Amino acid sequence: MRTLLLVFAVFLPALAFAADPAADDRAREDALFGGDEEKQAAKATEPTTTTTTDYGDERMAGGETKPNDDLLYKDRSQIGGFLYMRTSAAYNQGSRASDISLGNSNLFDVFYDSRLNDRVRAFVRGRVIYNPLANATPTAGINSQSALGAATSTDVTKALLTQMWLKFDISRSVFLTVGQQFVRWGTTRFWNPVDVLNTTKVNPLAFFDERVGVPMVKVHIPIEKLGWNLYGIALTDSATSVDRLGAAVRGEALFGHTEVGVATIFRKGVDPKLGLDVSSGLGDFDLTGELGLVFPAGTTPQWQAAAGLSYTWAYREDDSLVLAVEYFHNNQGLTLPGVYDAYKQSILAGAPLPNLTPLYTSRDYVGAVATVVSPGNLNDATISAISLTNLTDGSGTAQLNFSNLFLTDLTIEAYGGVSYGDGEMRGNLPYFQAQLPNDPNYAAIATNPLVAAFMSAHAPLLRFGVNLRVNL
Repeated sequence: MRTLLLVFAVFLPALAFAADPAADDRAREDALFGGDEEKQAAKATEPTTTTTTDYGDERMAGGETKPNDDLLYKDRSQIGGFLYMRTSAAYNQGSRASDISLGNSNLFDVFYDSRLNDRVRAFVRGRVIYNPLANATPTAGINSQSALGAATSTDVTKALLTQMWLKFDISRSVFLTVGQQFVRWGTTRFWNPVDVLNTTKVNPLAFFDERVGVPMVKVHIPIEKLGWNLYGIALTDSATSVDRLGAAVRGEALFGHTEVGVATIFRKGVDPKLGLDVSSGLGDFDLTGELGLVFPAGTTPQWQAAAGLSYTWAYREDDSLVLAVEYFHNNQGLTLPGVYDAYKQSILAGAPLPNLTPLYTSRDYVGAVATVVSPGNLNDATISAISLTNLTDGSGTAQLNFSNLFLTDLTIEAYGGVSYGDGEMRGNLPYFQAQLPNDPNYAAIATNPLVAAFMSAHAPLLRFGVNLRVNL
């Protein structure tokens, strides 16, 4: 099996390409993490008679460079960021109105970006999160809030270094980025089985992706004439010795209107992974798909697959409607009784509860979204309706998002959501509370604090909030 993986790693990357699934996702990630400029910078390798660098030097025929005095007055470095203030509330079924829980999380994100010249760039980004209610929130044995709700933290103040990297090239043909950086692979919107580099999954209901970068050395070789891109990555996080280094390889290729990508990752102590993704444009429709495979030692491969279809309708000059639907299958997913048994076995053994990844626990899911961009006279507004359903246990959640720019620089975001069913989208609490009293082992586990917490917890029902954001 390892021989097969090596074959994939060496040969298939030359046949693949992938891009971010939608313009709104790309804009959000570029604003947070900085865009990937190697593809644009690689155009400098094409033979031209006149090329203008980022700093205004004019390169004339024959390679002679004409000095540009404007370079002396240009500031090579930029400092910026944003302030993001989030207030949330949640109502759990069976609770009193006075028991509506409140949350407050304020985020300050700042970056320093220095383009020393057109071939060398240094970038640092940090984040401070202030949660004034952290110490005031009671700690419960069971978190009754859906894992898809607002982010919470047990720290009043938390500082994070989200990115710190240095980018340069070799002969304008090979581009290197060294340091902590954010890289996301894949094409689908809600589920992302190809994203083998990030251990944390994105929350598709959130306005803002809070994930941080991973320490690595990334090598990018663009092949402009063919529309191909080759990537090699050395993962250096937690690598205290050479044998702890990880390696990832990816290839991307464009065939007409179809983009294909293949990626693989190897690391000591981690099961090898292989990913394939594809996206294709058919008129106003976009098709996306991902297939992720994991090869545990001594067992059959595990796989996950996602497929999506989106349609964009420009019904007026400045107004558009985007409709998208996506299906996800996880062949190792659990049924609702399976989740219950896993929790019960942990309680009986006195072990920690299983760490189940939200939206990746069960076997089958479906998601849908409708987004209106610049509706009517609201030229700076976006309205989205999102629905996520766990087809295996019948639970689901829906959320309406609104975002608009006011006073030139202030963005106001508002949302409201509801969760339904007995399973995952409501913390599995309705099902657990119905099953536990009838369980044959209930007498043996009734005094367990976790069981008492399950029985007394209230399942999430409604959530809503308002966010304020100012770019600095």
